[in-house]
Parts: sequence; C-alpha cells; structure tokens
Amino acid sequence: MASESAPTGIRGISLLDVAPTAAKVLGINLTQSDGVAIDAVDCWGCRSVVLIIVDSLGYDLYRWLASHLTNIPALAKRGVVMKAETVSNHTTPAIATILSGLLPEHHSIFDKQGAKESSLLSIPEIASASGLKAAVIMEKNGAEVYSGLIEIVRGVPDDLAPEDFDRQICRYNLEALSERPRLLVSYFIGIDKAAHMGLGPAEIRSAAILIDRCVGEMVAATDDETLFIICGDHPVHAGILKRAEKPSSVVLILSKEMARG
Repeated sequence: MASESAPTGIRGISLLDVAPTAAKVLGINLTQSDGVAIDAVDCWGCRSVVLIIVDSLGYDLYRWLASHLTNIPALAKRGVVMKAETVSNHTTPAIATILSGLLPEHHSIFDKQGAKESSLLSIPEIASASGLKAAVIMEKNGAEVYSGLIEIVRGVPDDLAPEDFDRQICRYNLEALSERPRLLVSYFIGIDKAAHMGLGPAEIRSAAILIDRCVGEMVAATDDETLFIICGDHPVHAGILKRAEKPSSVVLILSKEMARG
C-alpha cells in the first residue's frame, strides 16, 4: 500500500481535501466544501478516523525529520505520503480549513476569537450530530469551541513548555481513544513552539521525536479499521528553519494499522 503520491487532476492535493476524506470514511456529509475526498482510502475498509495536526510540519521538514523518527514513517510506508498545498501561513485559518474543507475566505475564521464566534459546523460537530462519538484534543482556546457540542473535549494551556504541552496532549489522546470515538482530532505544538523560541534543528528534532513516540502509542490503542491522517498546517514560519520560498507545502500522510495477528 505504500507510495509517495504525485496526485493528478486540475490541482494538486490540498489541506482542503482532509475534511472531505475524513467525512467519506465516516459516512457523513459536509454541508459545503471546497475540497474533495482523496480516493486512495476507498478500499482500505476504515470506519474511524484519527486526525493528527502537527503545527509547522512542512513537507520538506518532514523529509528531513523522517530518518530520525520511527512510528510516523512506519505509517507512511503502509499508506501514502503527499505534498499538500496549505491555505494560510497562520495556524488558526489553516486548522479551520483542515476541519471544514473550506477556503479561509469561505470559513472566515482568521483568529481564535473568530473561531469562537463562528456558526460554521466543522467535521467534529457534524460527526457528533450524526450520532458518531467525536473527540477534540488541542490547545485550550481551540478546544473550548467544541465544549458542549461533541462528546470528548480536552484543552491544554498553550503557555506550557512545548514538551509539556505535547506530553499532555498525548495523555489526553490515549484517554480519549480508550472511549472508542469514531473521530479524534489532535493537535501538537512542539515543533512550532521550538521554532518560535529561536531553537535550532536539534531541539526541533527532539520535539518531533516526542510527537512520533505519541503517535506510536496512539496506533497501538486503535484497531485496523482506523484511518490515520497526519498533516502539518503550514511550513515553519519562524526561526532558522523558516521556509522563505513558495510553494507552501505541508506533509499529508494517510495510513492505517495492519491487522494484528
């Protein structure tokens, strides 16, 4: 099943396509979308989705990090790895696109306050309204958007040290997975925080290794009907690894765990 995809069509793969792909696997309908479902998963037999958003995981950065990681590259070998076009160099509008399938000019969510005030239904809310248990594990302000609207919401203060934030995200992920949600959305911040703090490649690599370790624990906590979607929101936009040139591409990995014998 492993491949590195060079998608065909009018345009290449985009973060716009994440929500439609997840919706197709879950058997739910997005009310509107600028993206399309990625057909690579059609024959994989998945019924649940774990969506892992890694802040600042650009495509080139992932290619550099992959040799230092274990679990994410293992998933990649069992699935497809794509260079996906991002829609914004800022986290909030990019994540809103990932979760809605809409361009920023259509979802109109450009900051945290806008996310709280928006009436837009994103995929966790649509899943929950369709009778599917949904979980969102992310920074506190983002998680609060879903409070009372879906079954499992856990928020982590973003003023924690990067490694403490990601460790807490990992703990919450595993707690949520024990409740068997059909959709889990998770968000890791360590790589982005390290870049904004002006730290170097060694620290960014350490942040990625911590995330990779958590992904391994999450894979072990799921069954072979779970689609893993791992993506960045934008390339690194601060510090010495800042991506100055376009295109602005992030990694997008689609994979599933194999049946355990």
